Amino acid sequence: MRPHLLLIDALNLIRRVHAAVRAPDENSQIDGAISATIASLTRAIKETSPTHCLMVFDGNPPTWRHELFPDYKKGRKPMPEALRKRLGDFNRAFLKMGVKTFRKTGLEADDVIAAIASKASKANAETTILSTDRIFLQLLNVPQIKLRDHFQKIDYQGESVQNLYGFGAEKLTQFWAIAGVGDVPGVQGVGDKGATSLILEHQEISNIFLLGEEAKGAAGKVVKQKEQALLSLKLATLACDLEIGLRMKDLRYETVSKPDPA
Repeated sequence: MRPHLLLIDALNLIRRVHAAVRAPDENSQIDGAISATIASLTRAIKETSPTHCLMVFDGNPPTWRHELFPDYKKGRKPMPEALRKRLGDFNRAFLKMGVKTFRKTGLEADDVIAAIASKASKANAETTILSTDRIFLQLLNVPQIKLRDHFQKIDYQGESVQNLYGFGAEKLTQFWAIAGVGDVPGVQGVGDKGATSLILEHQEISNIFLLGEEAKGAAGKVVKQKEQALLSLKLATLACDLEIGLRMKDLRYETVSKPDPA
């Protein structure tokens, strides 16, 4: 049987579920979010039937991206403090249902997931990444990897990127270096439409730089903001070569049986 690894972007799942729970006070909302997150995870496991599973949390900053770009994630809405203080309860609930968890200071979940998925694909294992974060789309040039939007019940694979953007997953970081994505700033004054035209015409940012001072329009903005574009390219590229120190056998998922009632 071919191994199937399910990698869950923990805070992406938790925060989405938490925001949807309605309750009279913060603690009740978080209690409800724990129950709802476990229900969501149970459904995800049932739908994907993994042989291996890992819940990945963000480690405390700073990360290598903060070192490159001190304003990284500066504009992001902070997690509610009450929820942050209860993350340990979520972690214990995941472990109780047999799902292993990972968190390491200085490492973003995005990079950890990318590194594990890349390593698993080289071992010919199938990997499903559970997240609504577009940053993972860049990994879909590997046939063994797919991205699942758990809430919309949509699976994205290589052809999905081609359909969405008009080019393959291998060009996405080049595109985001110009247009920006999430906490990656991109080139000021160039949006998705302009960035798409540039990628389709020039394929690589380096080819745009070759135009030099003669570049006009969107290409001219990229040339004039070369350092910003190169910084954005680094920020948008997931660190697939990280050594996490986990082996596939460490991630094997085994359903935890509930004890029979007395």
